[in-house]
Amino acid sequence: MDKRLQAGVQSLENGLDLMLIVAHNRRPMKITDVAEQAGISPSKAHRYLVSFMRAGFVTQDEETGLYGMGPVALEFSLSCLATIEPISLATREAEQLCMATGHTVAVAVWGSFGPTVVRWEQPARPIMVNIGLGSVFPLHRSATGRVFAAFMAPDVIRAWLKRAENSRQDDSTHETVEQVRQRGLARAQGDFMDGMSAFAAPVFDDRGRLVLTITVLGYKAGFDHRWSSPIAARLKAAAENVSRALGHKHERLVQGLG
Repeated sequence: MDKRLQAGVQSLENGLDLMLIVAHNRRPMKITDVAEQAGISPSKAHRYLVSFMRAGFVTQDEETGLYGMGPVALEFSLSCLATIEPISLATREAEQLCMATGHTVAVAVWGSFGPTVVRWEQPARPIMVNIGLGSVFPLHRSATGRVFAAFMAPDVIRAWLKRAENSRQDDSTHETVEQVRQRGLARAQGDFMDGMSAFAAPVFDDRGRLVLTITVLGYKAGFDHRWSSPIAARLKAAAENVSRALGHKHERLVQGLG
């Protein structure tokens, strides 16, 4: 191998190792913990972190002083996800669905913290909510989360629920999950966000595994939340289109009436 290809910038590699420590920890970290795991002094770790903060890869909480991943790091991860075929296919359907319904459309995948938004398509008159790229939906109080609860591998859901912060769930969880499985569609009406309604549908791969969800959401006052509504029908069709493109052999689920 050409030795020139083996050459690199050692300080950059060291800095990236440090940033990966922050990323893999999943929670904001003290600088002393970052330094200890990196095997360097806190002062040296601080210099690296300052540079990453300036570039937007790392953020520091003003109150706690803890370090976490920044907005530019999120952009990088989302750009990588966009190259994955299911997300690319779902994005195209989401754009068309947004135009057809006039409502916001979200594409979500299962992340370390649960159902995570990786695409967020807004209509000409966008909704004003504190949700967007990188946001995590609750498992049982959102249409998106209910689809994951219904179709995600049970062992994945059980492992997620074992975490202390995820242990609380509704008494109606099992009933809701069964309804979602029967309909192939989930609905929420102000459960997670006051004044908002949403439908969510699953997308499956060629082995029948849930790979992502597509969600349509909007203000309750202008959102047709009937199970038989054009919004619900278009959403299911869009999700089925992506599943079909991924090689899923679709078997129509029992359609709920409402």
